Amino acid sequence: MLKYIGIGVFITLVALVIGSLTGDWNLFLKIVGVAALIPLLISGLLTGAFVDGDRNRANYHTENKEDRQQKNKWVIRFLLISTPNLAILITLVVIGLMQG
Repeated sequence: MLKYIGIGVFITLVALVIGSLTGDWNLFLKIVGVAALIPLLISGLLTGAFVDGDRNRANYHTENKEDRQQKNKWVIRFLLISTPNLAILITLVVIGLMQG
């Protein structure tokens, strides 16, 4: 599981390098924001968070246990990828709100 947190940290570091080389820190925030948002949306899609209860219940009963376990593993992986980016994004937004 540390591999997926490492992927998230790598994305954050690449965004930091791009932001520092271009001097455009808004670009850094955009990259980190997208890198946090996309895995969260994918996790939501995989868990069925965007469908109503009847559809989610039907999906649950039509898939087998192995498929459900595999899907849940991918949900956790995507959440772990987004965690470092989301933490940096929230930290920077809170610092920005405190200063301005």
